[in-house]
Amino acid sequence: MKDDADAIKKFGVEYGAEVCRTLLDSGVKILHFYTLNLEKVVYGITDELGITSGLTEQSNESDAKDMVAVGSAWARAGDTIKCSAGQGVVKEIKSDGAAVVEIDGKDVQLAKGSYEKVF
Repeated sequence: MKDDADAIKKFGVEYGAEVCRTLLDSGVKILHFYTLNLEKVVYGITDELGITSGLTEQSNESDAKDMVAVGSAWARAGDTIKCSAGQGVVKEIKSDGAAVVEIDGKDVQLAKGSYEKVF
């Protein structure tokens, strides 16, 4: 499933709705979601719970293809990252998670997992 973005989102909606139902059934009054600007799954969860209707179809995740998981952080073009070669700014994220990063005025390609976002 890890290479199928739609399957991952579907699983996220199903599992997220199950967790939310358990919380709501246990007396939780408020649900709070962190979307990381990728709201489609959260909209799917709220649609599944009946809190909203049709938000999934209205979501626009046009930048989702530019975001890749790097450890527990997300990196995309424009973000500052650090690696063994120093600190730089991401110019491009490749489909395999590699990043083209400008470090000290030079473009360097870094393999997925060899860099992390600076917060």
